[in-house]
Amino acid sequence: MAFSIAIMGKSPLSEVKVEKKELKENTIIDSDLLAIDFCGEAIPLSELRIAERYQKTIRNYDNPAFRKLMTKTQKRMKIIEPILKKYGVPADFKYIPLIESAMSDDVKSHRGAAGYWQLMPSTAKSLGLVVNSTRDDRKHLVKSTHAAGKYLRSLHRQLGSWTLVAAAYNAGPSRIQNRMDSQNKDDYFKLKLNSETTKYIYKLLAVKEWFSNPERSREWVSGSVVEKLSEYRAEQSKIRMALEEELIKISADS
Repeated sequence: MAFSIAIMGKSPLSEVKVEKKELKENTIIDSDLLAIDFCGEAIPLSELRIAERYQKTIRNYDNPAFRKLMTKTQKRMKIIEPILKKYGVPADFKYIPLIESAMSDDVKSHRGAAGYWQLMPSTAKSLGLVVNSTRDDRKHLVKSTHAAGKYLRSLHRQLGSWTLVAAAYNAGPSRIQNRMDSQNKDDYFKLKLNSETTKYIYKLLAVKEWFSNPERSREWVSGSVVEKLSEYRAEQSKIRMALEEELIKISADS
């Protein structure tokens, strides 16, 4: 898969306007390797820090245990997707049970979250599931997925972004809303969050990509994408510095 970097032509320095605001970025990265999205929301992989995090995460899933899990969970994934669709939830969320419970019904966290979707008892009950000493609907794939679909839909109505919904599923909607308000940001990739929630969307992306685009995933694992992106950014910085120095010189001579 080709990773191409095209640099458009620049005007002679004598024709460059002195004011900094007139400067425009003259480089374009065009590559399918960066064309990764979550629920239709583009992931800004051209930003080096984001590309590095993504590469690290997708490498973590490049192992025999995960490949075996992928094979084992195919049938259950086919059950989950149409249920999510019923609630208007994008198919990309079908990967949550893989990272939450490894698609197992008997996983329980120390905080009390349980089942395929790792729902807390109070959340599960509010969504219509029965959770008591004799019955736990969180362990029922169809029932718990209906509950998860309702919950994800409600989170999207509150937050308006599917990446923020993923963050809220991990950290809780109140915590995410508080971070958005205190930082005055509504972009998942610009919010400062705790380590676990910061990594959450990258896990979903990595799992999705291994399922849907293993060739592209292997390219990311190789490290070539981040390496070339890093080289490009370094070269871009040199060009910008040289141009700014020339502008200062032109300004001083005029």
